[in-house]
Amino acid sequence: MFLSSVGVAAFSDGRMMEGQELQSVSKLEEQLQQARQRSKELRQQLRLELEAASELEKRLEKVRADKAVTRQLIAQELQEVKVAHAKLQEVKGRDGTPTERARQALSSSVLASDTGALTVQRCDVLQQRARALLHGGADLEAAGGNSCLSEAREAAEIVEQLEDLGHGDDALYRALLQFSLRGLERHLEPDDPEVLARVHSLGVSLENLGEKTLALQFYQRAYESRSQRLGSEHRDTLDSGYNLATCYRNVGKLSEAEVLFENVLTCSQRVLGSQCPLTIDTAEQLADLLERKDLVAAWKLRRSLLEWSRSAYGEDDPAALLAMAKLAGVLKRAADAGVASRLAAAEALKASVARHQKVLGAESPEAIQAAAELAEFMASSGAKAPPRLKWFQAGGDLLHEDQRDHA
Repeated sequence: MFLSSVGVAAFSDGRMMEGQELQSVSKLEEQLQQARQRSKELRQQLRLELEAASELEKRLEKVRADKAVTRQLIAQELQEVKVAHAKLQEVKGRDGTPTERARQALSSSVLASDTGALTVQRCDVLQQRARALLHGGADLEAAGGNSCLSEAREAAEIVEQLEDLGHGDDALYRALLQFSLRGLERHLEPDDPEVLARVHSLGVSLENLGEKTLALQFYQRAYESRSQRLGSEHRDTLDSGYNLATCYRNVGKLSEAEVLFENVLTCSQRVLGSQCPLTIDTAEQLADLLERKDLVAAWKLRRSLLEWSRSAYGEDDPAALLAMAKLAGVLKRAADAGVASRLAAAEALKASVARHQKVLGAESPEAIQAAAELAEFMASSGAKAPPRLKWFQAGGDLLHEDQRDHA
């Protein structure tokens, strides 16, 4: 079949028009794709701007709340000043001038009432803000949103302020710390020191609430992450290690607790020194564990503990007296078990009695207990105890021998 020249020309024109239309459609599709991308970018930008506006609104609300709190405190202080002025007028002397004694009494009275009232009021205000944070956070999370970083930090600050004011509510602390941790984890790295601080604090709160198994998980995370991020000898790492070891002991994992207490003690003594409270507390916990299986090791550690306590607190401090009594006690047990000298145990017990009687008095419960342990030990050794250290049971109370006739 053959086409005329006119037919060929028409066919060519048709193909050309079809190609132009295809190019036009392709260009339109490209423009549509660009429009869609631009629309997406605009929506993203709008979302970010809305989030920024929301955060600014929250900050403004916080400023307003703080302003209201400040006004309440100022009003309370003005009221206290009026009360103080009225009392001052009542105690003025005949010449209209307050006596010095009246000034001192008034000052003490106003200070006590002012401190107590402000503390209670401040706790109330902080609890109100805490409830507002938790309620707002729950609504935001239910709607698929996330709390801002400033609110997460504020929740942790509220916990610290309430603790400083002596307010104890671990259920509230747990809720605030959980809220804070969720917020921090959305904005910071998992091993950020601020995140790990909340993890550690949440472990403390859970343990105080009796949830030791759950607390153990948070302590483990805090200790392991702090060891990697901050190093094994950083103070925060040592604090988490101490709490983790204590929690191990409380849940019955004594072997794990002993190993960790030893590690913390070694690092703490090297970095913080033997007089640091953390070093002394860790050694005390380790000594308690060692007394279960190795009295000689426990005695050696308690001998060091006595030296550290005396250096840190002084010879007459209750902590040093307790360290002395515990050293004498473990020596007594070691002597009874045949792994220590009975003479050394007797001397340690006598020294403990003498120190307790000198510092606390012979009639103090601690001195009486120390003397009773010495008398019991000497009786078991077949030795005669000094007259003032002989005890007998009368009416359920331990009495000196020279009080026997009056019993």
